[in-house]
Amino acid sequence: MHRYSRILLFLFIAALSSCNQYNRILEDVYDNDQASREWTKGMSSLSADEIVQYSTEMERVDSLNQATVFGILDKEGWPSHLSDKANRAIWIVIDHSDLAYRSKYLGLVKGKAEEGVLDKTDYAILNDRVLMEEGKPQIYGTQIKMAATIVEDELAMQLCLWPVEYPAALDSLRSTVGLSPIEEYLKTSSESIGQEIVWDKEKTVADFD
Repeated sequence: MHRYSRILLFLFIAALSSCNQYNRILEDVYDNDQASREWTKGMSSLSADEIVQYSTEMERVDSLNQATVFGILDKEGWPSHLSDKANRAIWIVIDHSDLAYRSKYLGLVKGKAEEGVLDKTDYAILNDRVLMEEGKPQIYGTQIKMAATIVEDELAMQLCLWPVEYPAALDSLRSTVGLSPIEEYLKTSSESIGQEIVWDKEKTVADFD
């Protein structure tokens, strides 16, 4: 084998080995993230002490996952040729971090969504979440939050769609990232959680303070 060919083969094998290593690490991260959140599916049946216990463990797992994923991103960038699950692991760890990290990696997530590595909905959700946490209207209508609302002449807390920047264009904007029309989203989400979600177009960000 020609010396140059041997070098190329060596580099290919090294790259493949690195890719497989990242896949294993990141797929474990994904599994750990999901396992640490299993308790939330039956949260209504748990005691206060159990919720504290599970929440503490979830935070511990999140901290370890963030150290792993952010360490890779900051040192190597977003590894190429990952499995879908490994790519999903990176996104989900960013999504489960705090505002500082979400903001830091938002541009990277956007780029990966444009490349097709992530779904465009992943970027839309993260972008809306960052905007909401910064106290700004969202773009794609993915975020819901509890707010004080008048129900039958009485003040009550109700799940509401966080204010959107362009209400008239919302369905059009949602379609560009593969999201269903807002009314369909609100209906299915309300049915899923067993509580009505309201979109009051008169509400502003200040109403959620």
